[in-house]
Amino acid sequence: MLRLSFIILRSIWILIAACYVVCATPIGFADQALSPIWSLEFSPDGKTLAVGKYQWVELWDLETQRVIHVYEPHMGDVRCLKFSSTDQASSLKLYAGSGVPAQSGEIRIWDVATEELIKSFEIHADTIESIALSPSNKTLLTASMDEFSAVLDVERLEDTEEPIDEQAKWLTQHVGRVLCTLYHPRGTYFVTGSEDKTIKVWNPETFNVLVNFDANDDAVYSLAYSVDENVIVSGSADNAVRTWRVTPTEADEEVPVGQTISQMTGALVREYNGHQGAVYSVDAAFASLRQNNQAAMIASGSADTSVIIWNIRSGNRYRTFEESTDAVYAVKFSPNGESVAAAGRDGKVRLWNLRRRALTHEF
Repeated sequence: MLRLSFIILRSIWILIAACYVVCATPIGFADQALSPIWSLEFSPDGKTLAVGKYQWVELWDLETQRVIHVYEPHMGDVRCLKFSSTDQASSLKLYAGSGVPAQSGEIRIWDVATEELIKSFEIHADTIESIALSPSNKTLLTASMDEFSAVLDVERLEDTEEPIDEQAKWLTQHVGRVLCTLYHPRGTYFVTGSEDKTIKVWNPETFNVLVNFDANDDAVYSLAYSVDENVIVSGSADNAVRTWRVTPTEADEEVPVGQTISQMTGALVREYNGHQGAVYSVDAAFASLRQNNQAAMIASGSADTSVIIWNIRSGNRYRTFEESTDAVYAVKFSPNGESVAAAGRDGKVRLWNLRRRALTHEF
């Protein structure tokens, strides 16, 4: 009888101990997947980095590697971000594009200094994939999964309650989802890229297509501009990075700053092959590689998880960074050209110093 009681008591204690172990052990919350990061944008002074996630934007101080503000809530994934260029007469603004698939696209405009929402509006019938601001900050260009782009007057957006559909100039020449946008740094033209495999260069006054590039083998996901080489850079689903040059016709050869042109011609300059997956993001900069050594470079991020830094002129790889553990959705050079930031599906932002060719930040 005594032996039976001992066995019962021992079994009870084993059961209690097992329950304690199960209940006291964390269930791996630290291992849960982070929100994918869809977009990155450095502030003009390079001190902060805006990070677009699901329904919110984080603003990180790069020196302390801490979040200093969160902008929320947004519709769905924040797919694109853009800081306004600054001058002494206006405050810094952050534009964010998001949306709900097959339902709506949303733009939110934030005042960075006051952290206040200036304006929020819906404009597309699907997610907004890309936005671009004209150099003067007067015009906003969108690209959406609903197969349209829209050109909007920023002052009218902020100052009136006029319906957005009536304010916008709608661009309907693409026959697939419009995935990326770009303004020429002098406002001479703007560019859109699409699922229909084309890149279109537009006159910003007449909204006519000046040049149509159709040498891509798949959807065009991303656009950038190299001021130093005067070329458009694109990344596409066919795993390639390409550069394109557009030039005015003889009659428009001398184009004053701030003025547009009536006719242009264009050509493919170079194709950069090295990725083993779709190229989701590209950026271009005059990068600081070594002391007293700078060069026009491209950064490209891919579904193959790599970030490749290319020399635009030679077409050679400068470096391949492979610390990302999943698809890379966004790459950005810092304003001083010393670093490149990348982020994507694994939910982490990484910064590499180009001179040292080393990872310096991960958060």
